[in-house]
Amino acid sequence: MFSLPFKKNKDINAVYEEKRFLIGEEEAFFGRLRRALPNCYIFPKIDLVSLLEPGSTDPKVRLAELAQLDGKKVDFGVFDASLGLLCVIELCVKDETGAYASNKKLFETAGIKTIRWDKNALPTFEQILRILAPFSTIAAPKPDVAASTIMRTQFEENRTTDTVQAIYQSLPTPSNIEALSILAIEKLTPDQAIKKAFPHVWERICLFCNEPQHLKRYLASLSLQDRGVERVGFPREVLREISAIQAENERYIQRAVPRTTWHNSFINR
Repeated sequence: MFSLPFKKNKDINAVYEEKRFLIGEEEAFFGRLRRALPNCYIFPKIDLVSLLEPGSTDPKVRLAELAQLDGKKVDFGVFDASLGLLCVIELCVKDETGAYASNKKLFETAGIKTIRWDKNALPTFEQILRILAPFSTIAAPKPDVAASTIMRTQFEENRTTDTVQAIYQSLPTPSNIEALSILAIEKLTPDQAIKKAFPHVWERICLFCNEPQHLKRYLASLSLQDRGVERVGFPREVLREISAIQAENERYIQRAVPRTTWHNSFINR
């Protein structure tokens, strides 16, 4: 009995067609994000292993932690001009039990802010802007940002966590209390001394203003000598504005009033 000869793998004339990266509602949603955050970098469909790494020092545990990330993606990542991660966005769908499938717990362990929307009921531009308002005021990237990102100092390379991540890690879950708005901060700083002289500080203040504890910690960090080089200090007019923001923010921390969607007339009836 003769066996059939094995066919050798030969090169085939493969033909491909271009596939759209985003389609339908996802593409429209991406457009809304770009309009709401014109000065941020927004990357879709990011592997979790590109954003998270195991925190354990035990090799076996690290392998198990890596396995939890394998094959998982997040729908969108929002980055600043230096490619610092500001938040991730998940478009969730309900599973068989009626609950939303999400990687939120994984991101919380790393102190990464997670925003979730129902994939079947995506938000409008106005709704996106309302939630992501702190990021909408971030200044546009400068032409030399890429070079400065590559040519970091040795001290910066050794830093494991930047300011935003450190503060988010300190309180990753919102405290659910009332907070300052960007409009309120602008009223507290009519001369715009911070905004004009230190735009990067202004960006961070706007970023943290909707969480009083985050803002308190950031404003306190401005007076700390923790960067390996001695800080020059702020001009008097800038210090006055920082003090005004601190005082107003402290009122919200002391009050700690839970946010509610109910009108005051319906309370205590």
